[in-house]
Amino acid sequence: MNIFSRCLDDLTEEDKRILHEYFHGFDYRGAGYTLLSNYIWRNTHCLCWEVIGDYLCIAGADCMISDPNAIISMPLTRNGTYEPEKLRATILEAKRRFDERKIPFSVELVPGHMVPFLEAAFPGEMTFTHDRDSDEYVYRRDKLISLSGRALHKKKNHMNYFLKTYAYESRKITKAMIDNIMEFVVQSRENRDYDEDEMESLRMEEVAIEELLQCIDDPQVYSTAIFIEGKLQAFAIGERLSRDTAAEHFEKANDAYRGLYQVICSEFCKILPEEIVYVNREEDMGLANLRQAKEALKPDHMEERYSGCFLQSNVIK
Repeated sequence: MNIFSRCLDDLTEEDKRILHEYFHGFDYRGAGYTLLSNYIWRNTHCLCWEVIGDYLCIAGADCMISDPNAIISMPLTRNGTYEPEKLRATILEAKRRFDERKIPFSVELVPGHMVPFLEAAFPGEMTFTHDRDSDEYVYRRDKLISLSGRALHKKKNHMNYFLKTYAYESRKITKAMIDNIMEFVVQSRENRDYDEDEMESLRMEEVAIEELLQCIDDPQVYSTAIFIEGKLQAFAIGERLSRDTAAEHFEKANDAYRGLYQVICSEFCKILPEEIVYVNREEDMGLANLRQAKEALKPDHMEERYSGCFLQSNVIK
């Protein structure tokens, strides 16, 4: 379902140069608005791209289900600005591609601070809905390291229990550890009971984790793994989003060890560059247990996401 002309496989050096310009052209403030995060999900989400006018458009769908419904994310700018008429022209061309295929058109995962750009391009022609399940949780790095304060007292108790009970080693992930990491990921899935949708989601995640591990030597990728008695029991991997923010894309731990989740998060934050102030730990996908866990860590703020739809089926150019 290639709405746009290019896929993220077999990127040429010129493709990479162009994509980097757009992904670094603006502070999108989102864990999903990096080239790497799109690259690792390119196959499971059938991602395709094309520069239309002044902006880069990316479309995708869930390729793991039958009859997937394609979506487009917020177009990317290469020069840090969004001009209403040019943005309008780009989106209308993207909409035309969707209309030709009789696919409903909307702009999804729009960062809250970017909604005004679409409102300026389509005054009174679009409606925006807050997508709470896609909001991203952003924490202060120092808080995740120390878990200080009354609000995090229970989490700190779990971490202290682990530190007093277990001897462990924290190591940077290398390519030599990929097979070990993937074996741990598969075992973690197989050791729990999940419904069919959850299992499919986890299989997709496994593909993305393995893709990210292939990029583990990139200096903008941060990782740590915890070994207990020489055996891998937890890992975390992320990347830099901006000057002062990093994202943690994946975190896995053996929950048989009380406090290990708190420790792997703390260790990941410790290895980040000193200038990193915030850590984006992504969305909860509307999963009740995940939402409870992320809220319990007391985020500094949320990066809100919106869906934009046209109020009428035919937009006048």
